[in-house]
Amino acid sequence: MRVGRVGTAEIIFNDYFLLLLGLYFLMGVLPQALLLFTAVAWHEICHVLVASHLGWKVKSVELFPFGGVARLRRPAGRGLMDETLIALAGPLASFFLALGITLLGLFINFAPAWLLFFRQVNLILALFNLWPGLPLDGGRIYRALRAQHTGLYRATLEGVYGGQVLAFLLGLGSIAGFVFRLADLQGLALALFIYYAARQEGEVAPYMFWQDFWRQRGKAAVKGEQFKTSRVSWLAAGPDLTLARVARSFSPHSFNLVAVIGKEGRLEGILTETEIMQELLEGGNNTLDVLLRR
Repeated sequence: MRVGRVGTAEIIFNDYFLLLLGLYFLMGVLPQALLLFTAVAWHEICHVLVASHLGWKVKSVELFPFGGVARLRRPAGRGLMDETLIALAGPLASFFLALGITLLGLFINFAPAWLLFFRQVNLILALFNLWPGLPLDGGRIYRALRAQHTGLYRATLEGVYGGQVLAFLLGLGSIAGFVFRLADLQGLALALFIYYAARQEGEVAPYMFWQDFWRQRGKAAVKGEQFKTSRVSWLAAGPDLTLARVARSFSPHSFNLVAVIGKEGRLEGILTETEIMQELLEGGNNTLDVLLRR
C-alpha cells in the first residue's frame, strides 16, 4: 500500500507488514510492534539520506514485516564504494541510536522498559544487518568489496549464497525453538523472506554484470585505453558452453575474441564479442556451436 511520497521516493507499506501489525494488535503487543516499525523506519531513512547526498535517485522505500528495502538507482559514473557507504549508513544509524539511548539512561539514571526494548531492537537491527549475505546491508558491503577482486557477478552470487545460508540457519533454529517450546515461528517467516529476497538478488545478477562491464568499458574509453593499444583478449571455449557463460569471462579493458575448440583440439571457429553480445541482447542464450552454424 502506497502511503505517500518524500521527494522522488514513494513510501510503501507491504501488505504483510499491515497484516502483521493487526496480528500483533490481537496478541496485545502492538506497542512493541510500533517501536520495531520506528527502528526500521529510522534505519531505512538513513540509507536514503546518504544515498541522496551521494547523488543517487531514491525510487521507493518499502517496509516489510521484518525490515525495509530502499530501491535506489545508481547515477552514471559512480562506483561500488558508494554502495558500501549507503549500506553502512543503516547499521551505523541503528547502533548510534542504541548508544544514545544507553548514554541517556546513564545520564538521567532511569530508563523505562519501553526505551530499553527500543535500544535492544536497534542494537539487534544493527548487528543482524551486518551478516555478509544479500539482501542484508552486510551482503551489499561484502559484494562491493569482493567485486574488486572477483567481478560484480561472482560477488553477487557469493552474497546470495550468504543470504541463503542465513535463511537456512534461521529456519532451522526457529523450528528447533518451536519444537522445544522456546520460541514461536516468526523466525521461520523471517528465514523465508530472506531466502526469497536473496533469490531475487541472484536473478538480477546477470544484468548487474553487464552494467558493471559497460561502466568499466566506458572508463577505459575515456582514458584512451580501448583500441589505442589494440589490446585483444583471446578466450578458448568448448562448443557446448552457453553464450552467457562465456560473456562473463570478457575483459572490459580490451576487445574479446573467442576461439571455439572442438574435439581433439580442432579449431571450430572464432566469434567476436560483438556477435555474442548481439545474440544475448536479442534474447538468445544458445551454445557457441549453434551461433557458429548461423
